[in-house]
Amino acid sequence: MKKVVVFFLLFFFSNAVGQTLLLEENFDYSLGTLTVVGTNWAEDPIGSLDIQVVSGSLSFSNYSSSGIGNKTVIHGGASGRSGVIHSFTAQSANGSTVYFSFLLKVDSTNNMDTNISGGDYFANFNGTQIKNRIMVRQGSGSAKYSIGLAKTTSSTSTIWYSNELDVNTTYLIVTSYHFLTGNSNDEVRLWVNPVLTETEPTSDVSITSGADADALYQIQFRQNPKSGDMQVDGIRVATSWSQAPLPVELYFFKGFYLNGKIILNWRTETELNNYGFEVQRSVIRGQKSEVRWEKIGFVNGNGNSNSKKEYSFEDKISTAGKYFYRLKQIDFDGNFKYSGVIEVNIPVPADFSLNQNYPNPFNPATTISFNLPKQQYVTLEVFNILGQKIVTLLNEIRPAGTHTVNFDASSAGGGLNSGFYVYKLTTENFVQVKKMTLIK
Repeated sequence: MKKVVVFFLLFFFSNAVGQTLLLEENFDYSLGTLTVVGTNWAEDPIGSLDIQVVSGSLSFSNYSSSGIGNKTVIHGGASGRSGVIHSFTAQSANGSTVYFSFLLKVDSTNNMDTNISGGDYFANFNGTQIKNRIMVRQGSGSAKYSIGLAKTTSSTSTIWYSNELDVNTTYLIVTSYHFLTGNSNDEVRLWVNPVLTETEPTSDVSITSGADADALYQIQFRQNPKSGDMQVDGIRVATSWSQAPLPVELYFFKGFYLNGKIILNWRTETELNNYGFEVQRSVIRGQKSEVRWEKIGFVNGNGNSNSKKEYSFEDKISTAGKYFYRLKQIDFDGNFKYSGVIEVNIPVPADFSLNQNYPNPFNPATTISFNLPKQQYVTLEVFNILGQKIVTLLNEIRPAGTHTVNFDASSAGGGLNSGFYVYKLTTENFVQVKKMTLIK
């Protein structure tokens, strides 16, 4: 009979034949009851407390369905609460596998079973039977919990993942069902924070014994009496571990910070029907997370290619903080797929400093940069050698970080002659002067 495996989109694209993404759900809806604001969600079981869409999203490094839209919350703790189901194309062929992945963040274990009890389930596959019950129970303390998998009924077939998980931490959960010929031998598996590579890693839990499913065609989330309070986001259901419907193989994607710019580099091994890459950015500053992605540029693809192609993009950034980037690879037909997410950190400068302009000597333009270890009111001025002010380049509040300002001598003071000039940085805590040379 068939297998179902929880699918996650990798950091890599790959050439794929016969691999299908059956369902993707990032809860990119308005806030409210999921079955009302969402698409293709139905209430099952019908109950007294509806599952809600709330603001914010969950993120996991290199996971494609990460930091998109909003998220949903599940509240266990009483019987008779509602659940939700979402259908996908039925799977049942012998030798096939279905993958179901999602991001999970448990908020509280207060109503869970203790670590010596049987636990309760909150997610599963549906079809002709309920399969792949994903179980939770409280761990060694209220800030810990265990996760497990049951092929059929939770009371008789649960196998628990060996490591306890932390409350208020986001995990990538993947489960699978594999259909095999014969009776009571289909395999179900579970991964917790699997390595995101094209090669499917060894599962953390594997079960074969127990009644098999005839077909699977739904995923389900439940608010059971002992399932705890949690957030769920980034759902994917697919027929392969390394599902990649767009025929572009992304070999690497990386970034680094240099001289006021974040430089992104990536390379493809092969391309087919590749229109190009939309570059997207999200940012975290301090304790505030901006989970919405924004388009900051586009890089044309090479269409069809059997050779390596390298790409680069520069993002001019001066403010210290953590910046997250991903690529939206777009086909000529309009289909698209996201890469994994990379993080680039711009550290806060340790000290105030005014850097030498570059180029120097210059004609007619040059760039002046300076570092601020904290937010300051900044004045940046240019003087001639007699001490007469020519122009004020900055007179405003700037955040901590490295900042750059362009100076064009052809437009300053009606046009400057060759010679020496002085530029001066003044803040609340710092003053520094440097000399520059204009040569015509």
